[in-house]
Amino acid sequence: MSLSPIPPAVAAVAAVATAVTRRLPPLLVGSSIPSPSAERIALYTLGGRFVSFLLIYGLLLGVAVAVGSRRASTDGDGATALATGVVAAVAYLVASAALLVVLDPNRVLTNAVAGVGSAVGVGVQLAVVVFAGLALADRRQTGA
Repeated sequence: MSLSPIPPAVAAVAAVATAVTRRLPPLLVGSSIPSPSAERIALYTLGGRFVSFLLIYGLLLGVAVAVGSRRASTDGDGATALATGVVAAVAYLVASAALLVVLDPNRVLTNAVAGVGSAVGVGVQLAVVVFAGLALADRRQTGA
């Protein structure tokens, strides 16, 4: 079994970017700096979502395909996808917890439930992306 550490590392970066992107409007409105206009907040939010999209479906999928092309066997694909999902979920949960504590430290239970639910979703999403990239690399190698 060969577990590659590269997809989980990239997934951690993508998960943190996703956590920041999802909490960007409240961060901008709730911070001590002067609040930008609604158009600016929408522009920043859409820009952040585009960056998250590029990190997940561009960089992470590309890294998974590259790792899958260079491996000797497909024995570690499940472990790599699982590790990616767990690392992404933990990174997202830590980033979300930090941001939610800054935003509203009084609503601990609500923030915890929302954070855990979102973290599981992001972890599953990134694990599926990595597994798809590894499967694509395998399909390209076998010529099927």
